[in-house]
Amino acid sequence: MHDLPLDGYDVRILNFLLKDSQIPRLILAEKVGLSSSQCFRRLKRLEEVGIIERYAAVLNKEKAGLGITASIMLQYRKSEMNAREKAINLIQETPEIYECHSITGEYDFMLRVHCKNMNEFNILVNNTFQTSFISGLHSYMLLSCFKQQQSLVL
Repeated sequence: MHDLPLDGYDVRILNFLLKDSQIPRLILAEKVGLSSSQCFRRLKRLEEVGIIERYAAVLNKEKAGLGITASIMLQYRKSEMNAREKAINLIQETPEIYECHSITGEYDFMLRVHCKNMNEFNILVNNTFQTSFISGLHSYMLLSCFKQQQSLVL
């Protein structure tokens, strides 16, 4: 949880920014119902306390040439020295991996990957992840997305 109590204005500011991080600040203030100086002060405070970590662009993966999206469940070899650290380093160094979560259950990590095509995905699975410190891998091709929510319920 955050340390800063959020009121209705803060929540509205955050939801508008999640929909369009480049919304002009004057329009944001108008939509939220605050003066531009009040809105700017709140925005700066949300940034300073870390509720807003950064601003980002959302790319259309297909138009950007990334036709393959997959989830990969990855398991590192518990018997090998520093296997977790080695796996994390490999994950950090692999540009096709855009998201990684440490998880509970049979596998240790859940990865989201984007690849240009099946050949690139094949290389990722059959070359990149074929190391002594990875003991298991299961991949799921993501066919279509029915919901991808940018805003959060606060």
